Amino acid sequence: MNAPRILWVLNGCGLQGTGLSGGVLRFHEIARRWWRDGWRDQALLATEGGIGVLRPMLNPLPVARVPAGIVARREFTRLQRPWSYLVSSVCAPRILRRQPRPDAVITTSDYFCDVVPAREAQRQWPGVRWIAWIHHQELPPAERPGSRLVNTLTWHMQQGSFRRIARHADQAWVLDTDAGDRVAARLSALGMAAARIRRMRNGIDLDAVRAAPEPAAKAVDAVMIGVRPNKGLHDILPVWEEVQRLRPGTTLRLMGGLSAAGPVLEEIRRRGLDRAIEVFRPSGGYLAPADYYAKVKEARLLFAPSHEEGWGIALAEAQACGLPVVAYDLPVYRRVLADTFCAVPRFETAAFAAGLARLLDDAARMEALARAGRERAGAYDWNRMAADDREATAALLAL
Repeated sequence: MNAPRILWVLNGCGLQGTGLSGGVLRFHEIARRWWRDGWRDQALLATEGGIGVLRPMLNPLPVARVPAGIVARREFTRLQRPWSYLVSSVCAPRILRRQPRPDAVITTSDYFCDVVPAREAQRQWPGVRWIAWIHHQELPPAERPGSRLVNTLTWHMQQGSFRRIARHADQAWVLDTDAGDRVAARLSALGMAAARIRRMRNGIDLDAVRAAPEPAAKAVDAVMIGVRPNKGLHDILPVWEEVQRLRPGTTLRLMGGLSAAGPVLEEIRRRGLDRAIEVFRPSGGYLAPADYYAKVKEARLLFAPSHEEGWGIALAEAQACGLPVVAYDLPVYRRVLADTFCAVPRFETAAFAAGLARLLDDAARMEALARAGRERAGAYDWNRMAADDREATAALLAL
């Protein structure tokens, strides 16, 4: 078939992207490979935050900006994010009317600010196909770290999106993990036929990993990638204080998603842990893939205290870089990484600290986990995932 016209929707970054999420990364890696391989008729709807995150990545797609604020030009609190979703949902139909008719709309998240434009596209152009990507199902508000108010709002918004996706999307693509199983079950309970639910996988840029130079010497003991509440932000202090008691002087580098981490970073300084914990912020806010992986390779292991996870791109990337991984024993990691990581009991910070400290002093186990992890990560390559997604999209549009 001729190359289809694809309209992507990426409004979940609001006014101010808070780091490179798995959903944004997956969009970028898939879209740019489709572009490279001949599907050039692609366009993107995105808010200022999404445009800002993508700009240094040199994403090739033309972008139509969707407003995410009325007066404010930046987000001063997390409570502004639901408001930005509302603003972009109201403004998106006007932006859509200026676009050529697409063959398919692909929403990169289940945020209602992405779902609303997709439904509007279906109304505006009958017959347009809608593919909805869903990366995870949020924990109930009481079980999720962070603001209870924000968690309650986002949980209810996701449930509303699930209902619309189940009713109107031509396909829902969920991750091939236990988290994806739960999303699929929820969509089925809402009446979505199993034939409309497809499994997708994430990947890593193996070419860039291999191109990244190896450091002359390790600069830090551990690195944490993605410093956000659901990624274990609030576990940093209790774990690292215990690590210092067990293994004084053990160092940690924090990378990515730091905009929501202000109070914790201030507490790190107040408690004198800034001598053991460094914060890495690249100039310009972004590192090219090879430079990013080179920075990851400077650590001896990955500290991954995430409480909820859709897939675990950062863990697979670290394994591809040769780092052993220490993480809570989340079911999703067992599905993606099998037994190639050091698993500690869920949300027990003392156990996490003990496991991490023991691993750093066990050279043989470090080497065994590094070897097993590198082999496991080698099965996940964005080139393969992009080809699979392209085949599935072409099949849907040929119906």
